[in-house]
Amino acid sequence: MSFSTEWEERYAANTHLSVWPWSDVVSLVHRHCKPVISAGGGRVLELGCGAGANIPLFCALNIDYYAVEGSPTIVRQLHERYPDRVKNIVCSDFTMDQPFAAGFDLVVDRAALTHNNTASIKNALQIAFDALAPGGTFIGVDWFSTNYSDFSMGDTVDDAFTKTNIATGSFSGVGKVHFSDETHLRDLFSQFEIIFLEEKLTRRLEPPDQHQFASWNIVARKPNV
Repeated sequence: MSFSTEWEERYAANTHLSVWPWSDVVSLVHRHCKPVISAGGGRVLELGCGAGANIPLFCALNIDYYAVEGSPTIVRQLHERYPDRVKNIVCSDFTMDQPFAAGFDLVVDRAALTHNNTASIKNALQIAFDALAPGGTFIGVDWFSTNYSDFSMGDTVDDAFTKTNIATGSFSGVGKVHFSDETHLRDLFSQFEIIFLEEKLTRRLEPPDQHQFASWNIVARKPNV
């Protein structure tokens, strides 16, 4: 399994436990998945669901929720919180396989694929592509940008876009972190039709270290043919 042991350790230590739906996921789903929401009964697959922050969103929208998550600790916790979804939330490596029937209306990733190298991300995107129904949508939130200050930190590993051993900040102790520029991102999603792409940049003024957060949000469709 390529899922990093660092993330299992973080979850076992009760850190990185985000439990509220990510605002960008909420807005992008409502903006780009209106037919699925209106019809009801759609299916969504989340890659790397973590502590389940987005589960309440899809339950509220009456969308059948499935997830592949690499941490056995967090999967056990989710099974306790959502006993009716035990068969829908599985512990597996989302860069290698997904165990559910294909034909999903939506695949969602919020900064999970970005903790892998380029080869593993390509594998995961191929799996996502195959899992989607024709015309299905992929929503990626907070894919870290090379304009992120932390891209200059740590050690390069596996390929030019992947770093590890970042000693300080939010990436400390989480293993591999993948950053993308626009060209690289478009190459990763070459099978898809990209229908929305934005780069978010925020610069910290106090303390006055000029640290910059930068990430991509992307919405892409599987062609109908």
